[in-house]
Amino acid sequence: MAKTDVQHDVIVIGAGIAGLVAANRAAQLGKRVIVLEKSKEEKYLCNSRYTYGTFHINFTDVGADEDVLLGKIEACSEGLARKDLARAIAKDGRRLMQWLRSEGIDLVDLGGYQTNVLAPPWREGFGLTWRGYAGDVALARLEENLSQRQGRILRGMRARALKLASGGVEVETDEAQGAAKLHAPSVVIADGGFQANLDMIRAHISSAPEKLLARNGGTATGDGLRMAQAVGAASTGLGMFYGHLHSRDAMSTVRLWPRPYADEIAAAGIVIDADGRRFADEGLGGIYLSNLVARLPDPLGATIVFDQAIWDGPPGRGPAHPPNPLLLEAGGTLHRAGTIAELAGLIGIAPQRLEELVREYNAAVDAGTPHMLSPPRRSDRYRAWPIRTAPFYAMPICAAITNTMGGIVVDGNGAVLDQSDTPMPGLFAAGSTVGGLDGGPNAGYVGGLIKATIALRAAEAIAAAYPSSAGRAI
Repeated sequence: MAKTDVQHDVIVIGAGIAGLVAANRAAQLGKRVIVLEKSKEEKYLCNSRYTYGTFHINFTDVGADEDVLLGKIEACSEGLARKDLARAIAKDGRRLMQWLRSEGIDLVDLGGYQTNVLAPPWREGFGLTWRGYAGDVALARLEENLSQRQGRILRGMRARALKLASGGVEVETDEAQGAAKLHAPSVVIADGGFQANLDMIRAHISSAPEKLLARNGGTATGDGLRMAQAVGAASTGLGMFYGHLHSRDAMSTVRLWPRPYADEIAAAGIVIDADGRRFADEGLGGIYLSNLVARLPDPLGATIVFDQAIWDGPPGRGPAHPPNPLLLEAGGTLHRAGTIAELAGLIGIAPQRLEELVREYNAAVDAGTPHMLSPPRRSDRYRAWPIRTAPFYAMPICAAITNTMGGIVVDGNGAVLDQSDTPMPGLFAAGSTVGGLDGGPNAGYVGGLIKATIALRAAEAIAAAYPSSAGRAI
């Protein structure tokens, strides 16, 4: 196993948005950078390639007041987010937007919290559309910029081990031409979460990972997390993920993911397991419900029950890619019946059980006491709609995992921390491989793309810590 004779200041592992932000910012500040990308394809797949393209902080405009944004992070994580990490995101999210624009990345304002969306956005139809949109365009531009700065992406090069060595970090790789060892004063891990690793999902998230929908690029296998843990890095929050509820038919066709999803319908009606029982607080929304569905003994046994008012109202027609009518246009299953008893028969539930459940739920909604149901149902985030307007509907669903929320523990500058909360010299992490921001007991979601803010700060911290370059340029 030969050591390369090329000198690098920074090695970035992973060529998604976070990786390329770190690489470009470091190169912009005078560092010699290479990016290791395990895929050999020109348009290598990753979540950044598929992204919808919205930069937000807990569904809030990144340009909002810093303290407001910090409060959003605190609230959604229920106080468990790292304070330095949360402050970094709240403070520099808007600066990331400015930097991206300076790199030639087009961002458009679609209103609401979608004030910074990668262009051109995709907002029509169902299924998976990514070529020539949003993240696909942004990755191409950032790679071009990196090349102009004498940096490059090395495709087909998978990092498999790290070693904290004298004067920096050593990266051991697999590649078609034979394994190599690369060394640099600094390494940035930015290869995403572990949503494409069934063994890790089984260990941390679900006993039946094969029954979860892979609503992701299929390439984030947790290499960075595993390598960091092996050299003593701390990790946190590995049991939660960001995802949505989809038609169960999405397990067998790409026409039904990543859009439309059924979160709003689930949050308006009731979600039952294979035995016809409620098992979660629908009022906490689709991301939380997806996590609870994933934990069921049979994650493919859950169903949403609702009525015509929900289907025709804002829950059914309001989202950007509404399930009404896109679900049926894409061929998704939707059971329809004139009575609750008839609906129960269509989904294999005892009619009396479903009738009693709906009756109890409606009574609680009418009395304003859904919080007294078992399990309790909050209604401060999402309105609890009664289920009494025929026809009645049942949508078989699955939990779809986009990216894991937990990961490597870092500080506000992306420095990887060990078990005693001490920075590990030369080792940084950014993007969705980072933990300590999203999560909490109810799967609070801060945002995916916005974690590239940590990549920006990591590159700047590296440049400040290592002001001079050694060796020859790439």
